[in-house]
Formats: sequence, structure tokens, C-alpha cells
Amino acid sequence: MSELISLKKDLRKIITQKRDLIKKNSKLEFNLEEFNKLSKYINFDEISYVASFISIRSEISTGQLNERIIELKKTLLLPVIKKDSQELIFKKYHSNKTLKPGKFNIPEPINESESITPQLFFVPCLGFDLSGYRLGYGGGFYDKTFAKYEKLNLKFYSIGYAFDDQKQSQIPKEEFDYKLDFVLTEKQLYTFL
Repeated sequence: MSELISLKKDLRKIITQKRDLIKKNSKLEFNLEEFNKLSKYINFDEISYVASFISIRSEISTGQLNERIIELKKTLLLPVIKKDSQELIFKKYHSNKTLKPGKFNIPEPINESESITPQLFFVPCLGFDLSGYRLGYGGGFYDKTFAKYEKLNLKFYSIGYAFDDQKQSQIPKEEFDYKLDFVLTEKQLYTFL
């Protein structure tokens, strides 16, 4: 195992323990005022499809975030990991009743609808730094998705979603790690454009 991979693995354990404590003591998770600051950078009139996720374990809650996406009359998409290719695709969210546990026990839409290409992504973060790099869970699903979309010249925005205290001085990065455009926390919107 390379030194960088080992470093990331250790950092994941440390940040997960820290996040568990943050979640216990957190009063505010979704900050509408900070969310609305995105409109300074993104023309939401041009956005139809927004990918988000259903939070698990001690992740910052996506409940109010996802409600806001729907209130804005955007089609909310959730990630699905294709069994055959391990590729991340996105399907339309209808309700929590139409979700089933997918890979890693992450809730996924049951519907058989076709995959839809998001124009904006809210991405789970274990950690992030002030250069716009995130630490995910180690599968590289979002990095591969973003690389694929860039190769196809698809325009999109990537927004990490995390607690502010998940911020790190530096996230170890590899050549394939994708830099986020923004990170939204309960305290602030960080911009990396």
C-alpha cells in the first residue's frame, strides 16, 4: 500500500470519529442563507437536474438540502452504483418510500428509470481543505464520474456538503482527485472557482 493511500485511510478514521462527535453536538445542519449564496455563481434558471444523496451514519443531514432542491423545482437525482461496472449513475428521486439499500447500504431509488446526467452535484465529504479537495470514502466514484463528464465536455458544478469542522489544513491528493467548485457547510459557503 502506498504511503499516500495509507495516509488517506488513517485520515478517514480520524475524521469519521470527529464527525461522529460533531453530529451529536450539532444544532444547525442546513443553512439556507449560505445555500442562497450559490446563486451569485450559478444561474439556477439554467439548472434542471441536481444530484444529491441521502445522508447516512453521522453525515451532515441532507433532508433540508434535498427539500430545498425540490422547492426550487429542480429534479432531484440520487446516486446508484451499477453492479456490473461499479459506475455511478443518477436516477430521479420520488420519495423515501421508493428507496432501497444499495451498495454500502446507501439508499438508492428503486425505479427503473433511465440514468439522468446532473448539471450540479452535492457530494458527501468526509473532509475537505481550503484548496477545494475532498476526502471521500475511498471508492473514487465521484472522481471517476467527474473525470468522465469532463472528457465528454459536460458542464457541471460540484459542491461538497459537510460540517464546517470537517475542514482540514490539507487533504492528501492523488493525480485523479477532483477539485470541487464549492463546499457548503452549516456555517459558510467556500468557493474554489
